[in-house]
Amino acid sequence: MPTRDLTGADFESTITTNDIVLVDFWAAWCGPCRQFAPVFAAASEKHPDIVFAKVDTEAEQRLAGAAQVTSIPTLMAFREGVLVFSQPGALPAAALQQVIDGVRELDMADVHAQMARQKDLLGKPREISADDFVPVQAEGSNVIDVREPAEYRAGHVPGALLIPLGRLPEKLDEVPAPRPVYVICASGNRSLRATDFLRQNGIEAYSVAGGTHAWQQAGRELVTGPYATVP
Repeated sequence: MPTRDLTGADFESTITTNDIVLVDFWAAWCGPCRQFAPVFAAASEKHPDIVFAKVDTEAEQRLAGAAQVTSIPTLMAFREGVLVFSQPGALPAAALQQVIDGVRELDMADVHAQMARQKDLLGKPREISADDFVPVQAEGSNVIDVREPAEYRAGHVPGALLIPLGRLPEKLDEVPAPRPVYVICASGNRSLRATDFLRQNGIEAYSVAGGTHAWQQAGRELVTGPYATVP
């Protein structure tokens, strides 16, 4: 099936009325865009059940801006109206095929469930006070400490598991969900970043305002010693 050109008038209707839509954001002056064009066109002929669409970012600047396209070419993939892939750069044919295979294999029931969880979390506060955290911690709730190992060893909230902020993406499967997770750091800054990341991945998380500093200043116990989990 040949590629089709999209504009702001038919972009939304195209992605919501078709199962899988791949969109190439491009411009005529862009060398990598010209390099990717025949790869994209060949894939469109190979997969007639998928809509392969192109958006000229020069002609459709408002649409490109709304899609937050900052580099071209950018490839986006939509499944059941949901953006499931977005990456700048000219992909070779093999990499494009991997994207297509990955989009086909998605469990969309799980994707929609995760989106529903994220929507629900938007209405909930991102953080709780140190005082409100006291009964939560006493109940044995899930607590993760996102500081560095040396900080953790020097003193951490009892029961907190160590997952340094920089390693959180690779250790996402170690976050003790689906129960709510309470995130703590030294002052509350890193824990807010971690909380936002966890929520983006469908995990109900809350940052502890003031962190271990507020906990300690209130005269509460910090424990020292080895890791509560392997960092």
